[in-house]
Amino acid sequence: MESPTQFIKETTTMAVYKHLKKLILTGQFRPGEWIRERQVKELLDVSSTPVREALRMLVQEGILVSVPHRGVRLKILSKKELQDFYELRSEVEGLAARLAAARRTEAQCKKMDDLLKITEIKLNNSSDFGTDAADYNNAFHDLIAEASNNQALINSLSKMRTEVNLLRVMLWKSEKQRPITTLNQHRLIFQAIAEKDSHLARQRIREHIEDSAKLVLRVAEKALNKEN
Repeated sequence: MESPTQFIKETTTMAVYKHLKKLILTGQFRPGEWIRERQVKELLDVSSTPVREALRMLVQEGILVSVPHRGVRLKILSKKELQDFYELRSEVEGLAARLAAARRTEAQCKKMDDLLKITEIKLNNSSDFGTDAADYNNAFHDLIAEASNNQALINSLSKMRTEVNLLRVMLWKSEKQRPITTLNQHRLIFQAIAEKDSHLARQRIREHIEDSAKLVLRVAEKALNKEN
């Protein structure tokens, strides 16, 4: 049986891990930025052990990179890694949209429509929609995956979520109008799914992903140039 001390240690580690991950995924750290143990200890008012464990978990997840004798830093993807990722995402999301258009129910369609309306209201009435915008964006893509009625596809998209969020934060911090563009593109994707046009749904979501890829590659190139 676990001791109370062990339980407290594990729950503290998880709390530090979740908080750090949220800070990273909301753009509080720049790509390539060093994350120091002392910095996190002071920020969260915790001891060294849970901070070390949380950083180790983030390294294992691929969000942070461990550099021997130097510490850990936020991962910077190379141009080739970004291109590979977006090629894969375009194909997987395209399949999800194609299947969703063929298999979606009226109830699922209504959920997508309602979400887009709520997103527009939030976007128009908030000067700082950053984190919420990412959540609403994820929710829309989740609804498409759900409507595909393909569990293997849903699982694949779920595994890609962390990378998608990291790249989205990088993009939206430099392209302030991007959430509005994304909403407009989502409307076009939804329209094709609602009309059960599988070919058009696939085409529009791939155009959406490829448009994001171009912008992310441009932003990443600037970051890599600064690094060098």
